[in-house]
Amino acid sequence: MLIWHHASCKEESLPEPAKEDPLFHTKPTASQKAVGKYFITAIGLFLLQILLGGVTAHYAVEGQEFYGITISEILPYSVTRTWHTQLAVFWIATAWLGTGLYIAPALSGYEPKYQRLGVNVLWVALVVVVLGSMAGEWLGVQQYFDLDMNFLFGHQGYEYIDLGRVWQILLLGGLLIWLALVTASMRPALKVSNDMQPVIWVLYASCVAIGLFYGAGLFMGKHSNLAIAEYWRWWVVHLWVEGFFETFATSVIALMLVRLGLIRARSANGAVLFSTVIFLTGGLIGTLHHLYFTGTQTSVIAWGAIFSALEVVPLALIGFEAMETYRLRKASPWMERYHWSHYVFCCHLILEFSGCWGIGVLNQPAYFAVLYSRLKHDGYSCSRSIYGCIRHVRNGVNAVLLTWINRQYAMEP
Repeated sequence: MLIWHHASCKEESLPEPAKEDPLFHTKPTASQKAVGKYFITAIGLFLLQILLGGVTAHYAVEGQEFYGITISEILPYSVTRTWHTQLAVFWIATAWLGTGLYIAPALSGYEPKYQRLGVNVLWVALVVVVLGSMAGEWLGVQQYFDLDMNFLFGHQGYEYIDLGRVWQILLLGGLLIWLALVTASMRPALKVSNDMQPVIWVLYASCVAIGLFYGAGLFMGKHSNLAIAEYWRWWVVHLWVEGFFETFATSVIALMLVRLGLIRARSANGAVLFSTVIFLTGGLIGTLHHLYFTGTQTSVIAWGAIFSALEVVPLALIGFEAMETYRLRKASPWMERYHWSHYVFCCHLILEFSGCWGIGVLNQPAYFAVLYSRLKHDGYSCSRSIYGCIRHVRNGVNAVLLTWINRQYAMEP
């Protein structure tokens, strides 16, 4: 499939790049300028996740110490690991929320009244949820809460959705506010008939899914059976993060490359629709390969593993597009401004194959052998592929958006 796609793309030449940056004279709106804090926040959360990952790794080597300093009584292993995994969801979501708030007015050329206020209020709410949930998890692990309070405000005990139920509901509320803000800004673009309408509709559909499907984690309760709780947890981890965010990323990248005049709209439409079909087909059935420890039948897990591997295909197609774009970086002087974005778009392709297809797929038998050492390599290698791709693509998008925002601030008197 990849060989066919790569060969067929050679028959169609890429458009001639513009002599000037098509986005250079685009003036950001007030709400778009306010979005800059989302990307700065995402960078801060990312750096904090790295720090906590280092502390957690040192606990595995030094026991209760970090470079010889005993800090486990203040930051026990269960807290640092919880924060480390939870921050991955927080900063990925923060960056994509900012991207949606910036892209929506850019597509429609329309900014609703009080849009900037909504962007600022949502950012404050996001910070409150992140800090409040982290504080609650620390208090829960330190046993300052009883069991009922711990479930509501502390630590639920399920990886990636560890935050207390109240914080989980507030986060879902924030996502719904984000969906309302994006819908208000993007609505005029949905009514316009042009070459990019299919991509815009796919982008909006992924926004709706991002806003709603996090609520799947609420279907499990404090006394839910483990099989039921794991089922709904993986709806959040696999479908919400790996499925709908990937669809959102594919649409955003296609829109950016078309807006920059680097690929044709027809090619972008085909790539996005094809990628979306594979993402959602592979994502829905692929979720099942996570359910080994809930007693799922071997045949079901095998089908889940096969379809989960298909999720790599659209990311590879995006990698081909990014490589073609990278080759055009010297076609026009203004394209040099985005060379770092092109770098990160391209490097995820290597991570994808070496991680998911190179080690992750080959280690699928580990789910049946239940060998922890192989599962560990499978998990970390796949995190460098699917999650790594999401992160690298998102970082590339962030670099482009921050470049636009920074340049416009520099042009203002």
